[in-house]
Amino acid sequence: MRKLALSFTLLALLAPLAYAAKHEVRVDDNFFKPEKLTIIKGDKVTWKWKGSDIHTVSMKKPGEKEISKASPLKTEGTYSYKFRRLGKWRILCETHPKKMRMRVIVKAP
Repeated sequence: MRKLALSFTLLALLAPLAYAAKHEVRVDDNFFKPEKLTIIKGDKVTWKWKGSDIHTVSMKKPGEKEISKASPLKTEGTYSYKFRRLGKWRILCETHPKKMRMRVIVKAP
């Protein structure tokens, strides 16, 4: 009986990791598409540069005012991040902070 209970506990803990989804956001001149994304804790988001201007993907964690994570300045390529903290994340481009903004809402599995 103990082994069965342990098996169910492990399954419950590992299930969200096994089903983590991948999402793609377009980084263009001068917008993110989509502007709002709702995901599950553990999901991975990849930003893909499509425009010709230089941009960053900079993140403010829920409840924080300062940028806590940022991609390098880029004109091409991708940047990925796996979201492990619940809440509303603010994403912006540091070179275009008033134009290029988006939200990632991370919910519990």
